[in-house]
Amino acid sequence: MISYDLHKLGWRAFQDLSAVVLQHALGQTFHTFADSNDGGRDGAFYGGWLAAKPETTASLPSRLVDASAVVAQCKFSASGVGTLPPSDLKDELAKAEKLRAEGLCDAYILMTNLRVTGKTEAWLRAELVDRGIDQAMVLDGNWICQQIATRPALRRYAPRVYGLGDLSQILDERRLAQAEVLLSNLGQDLSTFVPTAAYRQAADALANHGFTILLGAPAAGKSTIAATLSAAALDEWGCGVRRVDSAAELIEAWNPHEPDQLFWVDDAFGAIQHDQQLTDQWSRRLDQVMTAIRNGAKVILTSRDYIYRQARRHLKEYAYPLLREQAVVVDVEQLSEEERRQILYNHLRAGDQPANTLKNWQSHLQDVAASQAFQPEIARRLGRKALQAGFSTVGNCLATFSARSIFSPTF
Repeated sequence: MISYDLHKLGWRAFQDLSAVVLQHALGQTFHTFADSNDGGRDGAFYGGWLAAKPETTASLPSRLVDASAVVAQCKFSASGVGTLPPSDLKDELAKAEKLRAEGLCDAYILMTNLRVTGKTEAWLRAELVDRGIDQAMVLDGNWICQQIATRPALRRYAPRVYGLGDLSQILDERRLAQAEVLLSNLGQDLSTFVPTAAYRQAADALANHGFTILLGAPAAGKSTIAATLSAAALDEWGCGVRRVDSAAELIEAWNPHEPDQLFWVDDAFGAIQHDQQLTDQWSRRLDQVMTAIRNGAKVILTSRDYIYRQARRHLKEYAYPLLREQAVVVDVEQLSEEERRQILYNHLRAGDQPANTLKNWQSHLQDVAASQAFQPEIARRLGRKALQAGFSTVGNCLATFSARSIFSPTF
């Protein structure tokens, strides 16, 4: 059994992981609810289960497959030690009974990072039956670790698990060496990483098209996403990862006899301003790049958004419709408020700010997350005392938010 330190995730990240596990292991996409308005449900699914996929429903109780309102509830322990006691579930039973009375719970799924004994599972099932809910599943930490270990696609959508376990148990020696370099370069970025909608879009593009372009301002998280996707490609497809600086280097490094290659190109069209020579090279070599992709290579490009807008006029989009695909060209700065809140929380949790400072900031943090000028770099700076010089309060920091201010020496 491969063990992952799930308790290091934090409760919200564990809830998000649980939703991904349910999708990949049980074949269903759950809707997760905002923290303050979940109505006693961390997640829910409505409608018939995907019975057309017998490989995902064969292990499910038949009545769960037929249920029209399935509630998922997560119980997280930061200690990660021991078993889940029945006393921790009594409040959940009251919520489940209320949801059943409202017609919102035909079946119940409990997920926890702790172990669950057979006795506790039987007790929970009996209590739920008494409340009119005769179908339930209990998925404990051992089961979740097993799903993570056996499903590379799941790890791609929940990349923080790469920092929670022994990589040598899922990667061979060659891939392990590359993954360790990638993850060590990520450092704290992996522990604070939030799989945003933009990240998932890029992951889908890489899986479905073998190609993605990540756009955003400086420090918006493009390279972090690229590195995380590269680690996932090492794991899921066995790709060797090569960082190159141009289309010419990519074609020179591509080996048609080794289809499982991933090429990562930062600032593909210029680092600070548009580099016409680089763009012309991409334009001339696009047919070869696309041939490599069709033959199994995967390509990640990053670019500042304003540079890409200048470059795209020269890229023969009419000849390569893939460049116009909204699913492939990803704006990493498009963050929901919930994603901004989670990024801010992760950085403050992982940072070194004293508790009294965080308490004084608490009333301002909602405004920080709500700001359209928010970027992951701002959260990183708020989380570290050494990066906070130049402002005394979060309110003062919020007043200085702009695309340029985060690079100002006085920030």
